[in-house]
Amino acid sequence: MKQDMIVILDLGSTENTVIARRIRDMGVYSEIHPHDITPEQLKKLDNVKGIILNGGENRVVDGAEVEIRPELYDLGYPMISVDYPSSKCEKQLKALPDQETLKNFVFQECKAEANWNMKNFIEDQIELIRKQVGDKKVLLALSGGVDSSVVAAMLIKAIGQQLVCVHVNHG
Repeated sequence: MKQDMIVILDLGSTENTVIARRIRDMGVYSEIHPHDITPEQLKKLDNVKGIILNGGENRVVDGAEVEIRPELYDLGYPMISVDYPSSKCEKQLKALPDQETLKNFVFQECKAEANWNMKNFIEDQIELIRKQVGDKKVLLALSGGVDSSVVAAMLIKAIGQQLVCVHVNHG
């Protein structure tokens, strides 16, 4: 099942993960992408329903303000900007959106459905792994930490005996 997605473009905010988590708490998938994403890259993402341009205190790099590619405005996605003065969005916020504003944007303007949950996400990722791996083998360097252990568990579920784990003792 393909979940609806809200894309958050990072324009120097320290609050990207806060917004992403709030959207996911509403049952809608969200991903954070860099400000310089191309229209082609954005179009390749599945089921994008809207975009949040999330500026902040770190939006000036080497004396110049980071900006999105102007062509992104022409793609037709609903957009809202947060603390991004160069925005050409109709809806511009000066600070992190409250839950009601965010909810209205996600459900009213973007017409996203609350069709995301962790179980569906894991099932989608396992299917994606199966497609990418095919009948090949995968070698995983397993440290025993949380990240590599979760990857190992997902790979075992997806491809079973095609996975070869090697324990890497880095301690």
